Amino acid sequence: MGIHSKFLVHWTGNGKDDIESISESVRPQRYLERLIDYYQNGLYAKRTNEAVIRGWQIKNIIRLCFTEIRLSQVQTHAKRYGKLGIGFTRDFIMDRGGRPVIYIPFEAKVDARLLEDSIKNAYKKSIDNEEIQKSLKWIMAHVKRMSNGNSEDYKNYEEMEWRLVYDENPNNKHFTKGEAEGIHRLRFKASDIKIIIFPDEGIRQMSFENNAIRKYFSEHMPIMATLGDCCNF
Repeated sequence: MGIHSKFLVHWTGNGKDDIESISESVRPQRYLERLIDYYQNGLYAKRTNEAVIRGWQIKNIIRLCFTEIRLSQVQTHAKRYGKLGIGFTRDFIMDRGGRPVIYIPFEAKVDARLLEDSIKNAYKKSIDNEEIQKSLKWIMAHVKRMSNGNSEDYKNYEEMEWRLVYDENPNNKHFTKGEAEGIHRLRFKASDIKIIIFPDEGIRQMSFENNAIRKYFSEHMPIMATLGDCCNF
């Protein structure tokens, strides 16, 4: 059996002022609203900055993150990123430009930085070539540190992350402008969702009772699991 899942899952619900930070009494309804919003408008991506190679920050990128880890291993991941998972096939993400990230150590030894230094040097030497700099920016948007600190826990590396980066090319039809500046959406059909992982059984049952979601389920019924179910996969 392969070590990778056949699904790439986008997790949502955590982060500053997000669903996991609000009152437990209203949290289920907010998760339900998030799922409806995704079905109606597409996955949500906003413009952001990210530190990649030794403090070197990539600015103004729009990207979506997915994980390829097997579902039996998602408990810890969900605690970090949110407890609602929306899963697609690997081909669906690849056909829209998604690729596995390139992992690098948080702080590599001076004589062991071939990849990082090569990317960084190429970027610096392309200072007068806007086209090459832009291409290198998209390469670096797929680079991620193995951990968030100078440690050997490699917590990020274990996520098997994929990224779908928007190159802001008008010919890129996969992303559409969202409701506010810097917001973009990745639209999909109901049949593109292959699995939904709910935070718990109560929220899963709520989805069956919601008329808006039932409409999409009537078009295509994905695998319906909870985080608790995933422990048994």
